[in-house]
Amino acid sequence: MLYTLKEKYILFLEDNEEFAENFMALLELFVHKIFHCTSLESAYEILQTQKIDIIISDIKVHNENALSFIETVRQTNTHIPIIVLSGNKSEELLLRAIPLNLTAYLLKPVKYKELIDTLNRSSMTLSANNHIMLKNGYAFDKHNRVLFTNEGYKIDLNKKETAFVELLLEHQNRVVSKAMIYEALWNFDDVSDQALLNFIMRFRKKVGKNFIQTVSEAGYRLGV
Repeated sequence: MLYTLKEKYILFLEDNEEFAENFMALLELFVHKIFHCTSLESAYEILQTQKIDIIISDIKVHNENALSFIETVRQTNTHIPIIVLSGNKSEELLLRAIPLNLTAYLLKPVKYKELIDTLNRSSMTLSANNHIMLKNGYAFDKHNRVLFTNEGYKIDLNKKETAFVELLLEHQNRVVSKAMIYEALWNFDDVSDQALLNFIMRFRKKVGKNFIQTVSEAGYRLGV
């Protein structure tokens, strides 16, 4: 599962420069980009301005308890994988960390196998989070462009089909008009109504005729 991390962004909160340098040299083998922060303030800023997929944090940063940062994250994000690094076995800190739904609580020095196992678990968590349940019973994996039927059958989608499903998801309780589809799939290129009808026909043949409903003179909506 590690290959799925190649497009992921990590926030790494660590104030020990030597440890951080060595640790990031290893992490860079598996992830797309690492945002290294040395203070809670900079970590908050990165979290607000960047798309972060995984958080790895030392438990103490410049004598500040980083668990307070993680507790703040968990108030609004209960799913992001969080890995805590600690230089001691403090029972008090461990007990405080238990309710935070951590992917792992690793003691320094971190062993290679422990890190790999933890990254694998993070990858599996991210994959599970990518599955969006649709109101018609299907599930959609946006990252891998895959649709799963009610019975669990896998349907691979191309780029336009993925964009169409995303458009339907964005407007689950509304009718998606032809103009909205032209914009999302063809960026208002000169496309005929027949081309759209052909696309809908091929799409229905692939995913099932009841996946979407036609609303006469208006457009389409997600089936129920």
